[in-house]
Amino acid sequence: MGEVDDLTLLREAARGDESAFRALYERYRTPVYNYILRLTHQDRVAEELLQDTFFAVWQGAGKFRGKSSVKTWIFRIAYYRSASHLRKSRETVDIPESRIVSDAPGPEELLIGKFEAEQVIAALETLSAKHRSVVELTFVHGFSYREIAEIMDCPV
Repeated sequence: MGEVDDLTLLREAARGDESAFRALYERYRTPVYNYILRLTHQDRVAEELLQDTFFAVWQGAGKFRGKSSVKTWIFRIAYYRSASHLRKSRETVDIPESRIVSDAPGPEELLIGKFEAEQVIAALETLSAKHRSVVELTFVHGFSYREIAEIMDCPV
């Protein structure tokens, strides 16, 4: 028996199935946390926004219309929660890249050397949170331009 798809898990969660929700949470916890952490640069805030995001997923599971993938929908919620926090706080804190949680080595570690990675990270840090978000969603999470436009509610 194969892995249950996201839509099935979300539908089951909408019916109150906590184990389906937990499976969805486990599937997306790390990538969503890393995405939020790269936007906010604060561990505690990223953890709070992660919980807030998945609380919204739990509450909104029954309202999911299927106009996008479940993954896109979850990242859109995370984006809006993070953007709202950043608008309110307007503060940034530098964190070492090594503090980002990882399930496995990312493609950047496999394809470029340490020096190049540091240069890329430094360049990304010069971008606004909105622009960093686009780069992250494209190259780290593999979203299409159409999906990114949906997540960020902007034109392609």
